[in-house]
Amino acid sequence: MRSIEQLTEEVLSLPSESRALLAEKLVESLEFDTEPAIQAVWTLAQAS
Repeated sequence: MRSIEQLTEEVLSLPSESRALLAEKLVESLEFDTEPAIQAVWTLAQAS
């Protein structure tokens, strides 16, 4: 298993679009139940 440092180095070498997609997926994996209004604002901000 690779260390977090190895993964970080590998991920940072990816093209910016790939890093952005990975970042989005990581944030989604951390999300938890929020108020619908807050979620709507977050979704709109991501689309911008």
